[in-house]
Order: sequence, then structure tokens, then C-alpha cells
Amino acid sequence: MKKIFLALVVLCGMAVAFVGCEPELKNARGQVKSIEISNDTLKSMVLIIDGQDKVVNLTAAKFQNGIAIQGDSVILDYIDGRADSLRGLVVTVLPKPAHYFEPSDTLITRDSKSTADSIQ
Repeated sequence: MKKIFLALVVLCGMAVAFVGCEPELKNARGQVKSIEISNDTLKSMVLIIDGQDKVVNLTAAKFQNGIAIQGDSVILDYIDGRADSLRGLVVTVLPKPAHYFEPSDTLITRDSKSTADSIQ
């Protein structure tokens, strides 16, 4: 009975040790400040998250809604990396709002003759 109890305690301890060591998945929203590209591979990018610059390693990242470029807003799913950096896992690019042209009642145009004269 003591051997079974001891084996059960050891197994529970090992299970807790393995589960407790997994890094916690976090989520943040930010804006891309700069990107490091080598050949055709995105290596890392700097995000502005809550007013602070954070370096994000992109070697294992998957992108949704296209590739992020400078100035884009993104949602980043990440885990903590080495030396105060982040390891990006999923980068969701947020589309910029569309700008629609709404014409007014009168459309002001130039006379085609006056523009042809000014070109010469």
C-alpha cells in the first residue's frame, strides 16, 4: 500500500511539474514601428504596446489577414522570450478603415482647353 501511494505521489508531482512549466499565452494589441527582414523572411519587428517599444521574434509566427508592414495595427498572441523580448505565435493584421468618396451635387472641373494650353 505504501509503494502504491508513493508511486501515485511521484506521478502527481511529475504531472504538476510538466504542466507548471508551460509558458503562458498572452495577447496584446499594438502598432508596428519597424520590421527586420532578411532575404524574404521576417525575422522580428518592434511593436508599440501601451506606449512601450517591444521586440517580437517572428521565427515561429503565423500571420492572419496578410503580412504586417510599418504603421499597421496588429493583435499579437505571444509568449515571453529571452532578454525582455516576445515570441510571436499568431499575428493578426487589422485592416485600415476604408475611405469612401461621396461626390457632392456639383462637380467642379477644369476646361480641357485651358489645361492643354498650360502644358505647352
